[in-house]
Amino acid sequence: MIGQWIGRVEGEMPATLRIETEDRGFGLIGRAYLFYDNPDLPGYLFDIHLQKDQPLRARLTTIYLYPAGGIMSVQDRQEAETYLASNYGGTIPPHLDVEFSVVGAHLIVAWVGSGPVSAERPRRTKRFLRLMQKQPADEPSQRGNVTLSLSDPAGASALSPRSDLVSWDQFRHWAAGQNPRHYIFRGQRQPFKLATTFHRTWRKNLNQWITEDIALLFGSVAETLKYPLQLGNLQHNAAIWSILQHHGYPTPMLDWSYSPFVAAYFAFQEEIDVDASPRIYIFDRVAWINKYGKAGFILDAAPNQLVVIETMPVSNPRHSPQQAISTVTNIADVEAFIREREQADGARYLTACDLPIGSRPQIMRELELMGITYGSLFPGLDGICRDMRDRLFTPPA
Repeated sequence: MIGQWIGRVEGEMPATLRIETEDRGFGLIGRAYLFYDNPDLPGYLFDIHLQKDQPLRARLTTIYLYPAGGIMSVQDRQEAETYLASNYGGTIPPHLDVEFSVVGAHLIVAWVGSGPVSAERPRRTKRFLRLMQKQPADEPSQRGNVTLSLSDPAGASALSPRSDLVSWDQFRHWAAGQNPRHYIFRGQRQPFKLATTFHRTWRKNLNQWITEDIALLFGSVAETLKYPLQLGNLQHNAAIWSILQHHGYPTPMLDWSYSPFVAAYFAFQEEIDVDASPRIYIFDRVAWINKYGKAGFILDAAPNQLVVIETMPVSNPRHSPQQAISTVTNIADVEAFIREREQADGARYLTACDLPIGSRPQIMRELELMGITYGSLFPGLDGICRDMRDRLFTPPA
């Protein structure tokens, strides 16, 4: 059951369940997150620890979350329990005995409520769980099951390219006519799925990445930073993550650019390869932010999300030349998540432009005339040498 799994809990209180597990050698560890569609209801977190080569069963402790993410304080949890008891007749049990079964690309989660409860709580808890599972009143109610699907970041994109942007001339003309900063762009050498560098690795537990990796890395790189960044500050955290991202460390961020032409450079920068199929993703930043906002966020113990953020350019000389902007996400298959939101909203947020590899000489020549080269995007000695190599060692057209 290694990976990220996402599914819907149906009933009168519909919710989304996300489970993330990874193999740490000694066993499987991860977390489960449950968030209701109703923003007035709390979310729930369950830490998962499973022994290898044993039945996939565990007793999970119920931890209350705020509806937008983050672990509740003791006082807020008590208030949430009171609210649930008054308005819905009960709460989730303090413990769940859970069994996991993997069937193909699906994970079946069967659970039974357990743990000490008050004399009044069993009756209320049963009603609450019946609402979650659509169970008849005469059936056992402290149990249920849900089927989740694998959120797989690997493989080719399922997004069909735009039919109106099939040549460089068409794309260049279209891009020049757009309002600056309305769209953001991402160039890829191949039309792979949109997925972060973190989610493409074997690791899936974002909480451990945030609480352990970042603390270790910050201690190692802090002396090299010109600006006194501090962990715990939201803007500073995003800036630190962006610095790590730009220097090759896996993060839950995706790099984008405000410039369609910078994105084109990244799509075509490598030498000609007949197997290459350059793609430029086009994301409607304004429409997404208008619908889902860009306020502060909690990444791990939070609902499924994709957040557009503008990080501070401090200690990151590549930020401004690349007109960089980022998205941060807790979803492995970003494209599938956006497609799901498009279907729900009746909107179109993400499109793609596939350009012929044979246009590379023209594209790179025009980008150089615009001042978009490796050296301009990657300031420093490496950029200077790469620019000179491209200029002096590229065969004549």
